[in-house]
Amino acid sequence: MTPHAPLRLIHPIAAPVPAAQVSCGFSLRGSLLKAEFQVRGVEPLSLLEGLQGPGPHWGVWEGDVVEVFLRVGGSEYFEFVLSPLDQPFELQIFEPRKRVNREFRSGFRHGARCENAQPNGAQDWSAWMEVDLDRLGWAGGRDDLTGNAFAILGRPDARRYFSLFLPPQTVPDYHLPEYFAKLPGL
Repeated sequence: MTPHAPLRLIHPIAAPVPAAQVSCGFSLRGSLLKAEFQVRGVEPLSLLEGLQGPGPHWGVWEGDVVEVFLRVGGSEYFEFVLSPLDQPFELQIFEPRKRVNREFRSGFRHGARCENAQPNGAQDWSAWMEVDLDRLGWAGGRDDLTGNAFAILGRPDARRYFSLFLPPQTVPDYHLPEYFAKLPGL
């Protein structure tokens, strides 16, 4: 695993309270891409506890989540999402917000763990995802592998959006593949 890179707060630009600290690291062994996230919380977790079963959990991003978007060559890309309660979501995207494959299943592996509960209710958490890039159609070229990492954290009325590569935004939007880049350490 490469050293973790920090995700930057991209929205809101001036948060009223200190923002959480989010970092991620990536490794590639053969066709298995692993992403690991660390979230250092400053507020209580925003959780959707009613989502049960193996998923995918459409709408899980309405609570706290970390996300990886991947492109393995070609124009489509793939979205992988995980909550602190290990609630997954995945999607194949042909055209942002217009054409998607809601039935897509890569079989990606994942896990999440909450830790370090604080007196104010804030909690740190970590998550990992392992994606077999062969199942996404990857031909094996590292130059073809690009993406971005994200986190959405906070109460519904005070959401904070973080990204590895996106610039600050007045309206948060992660579905901007023109900002995909080579993932750190790959």
